[in-house]
Amino acid sequence: MFDTHCHLNSFYSSSNHPYFHSHSANRYLAVSTKLIDWQPTLDFSNSHENVYAALGIHPWFVEKSFDVDLIILKSLLTQNKIHAIGEIGLDFGEQFRQNKSLQLSCFEQQLAIALKHELPVSLHAVKSHNEMIALLKQYSVQGVVHGLGSSVQIAQQYIDLGLKFGVNGVTVRGNARRYHELVRHFGLAHIVLETDYPNIKLPGLVDSSLDDINLVATHVAKLLGVSAQDVIKQTDYNAKQLFNG
Repeated sequence: MFDTHCHLNSFYSSSNHPYFHSHSANRYLAVSTKLIDWQPTLDFSNSHENVYAALGIHPWFVEKSFDVDLIILKSLLTQNKIHAIGEIGLDFGEQFRQNKSLQLSCFEQQLAIALKHELPVSLHAVKSHNEMIALLKQYSVQGVVHGLGSSVQIAQQYIDLGLKFGVNGVTVRGNARRYHELVRHFGLAHIVLETDYPNIKLPGLVDSSLDDINLVATHVAKLLGVSAQDVIKQTDYNAKQLFNG
């Protein structure tokens, strides 16, 4: 099973953790959010063949000096095996909208980097779909809008651009109507699975776990009336096509 979006910072000092033994059938796209994450992410990926590194600046952490960070990112891309640019995107929620112009500039430059290096992207989009879609139309990148909970109409615009959307533990919640609608409408061809570990907790659980992806797959299967194995097979195929797994 391929977890296409997880934050593995808490594991970086635990090199013998059983999740990441090379014989594990699971694959993980370890996304990063800022400069300080990049080298630990690369080191962890280099020591675990089933962990794939994604480097990027998350919209929450865009600062005025981001252009200097992007110079470092470009250098790392020439020296390391990197599977994606991410987590990147736009967040115009109340807490972050004052940084809108910087976010837009940083996001566009990261899209340009992804396009130049022929890398997929892992995208964060909150209250910013119009701006994000407009930029994605300019930069023909592949990738995933992670945790997408939009309307079918907005999701269709991403699908039309060749992107997938990531389904995580939010979908297991009984009141997650939009997430359920997207899964049912688009089916397995357009989705991948993710945990967004440790940020998403399943209903009734105190802690999150990388194992939660199994329950996500089971719930998607119920929504679509197919077997969990069918869900795993197709979403793994989708993820491997995107992230060179």
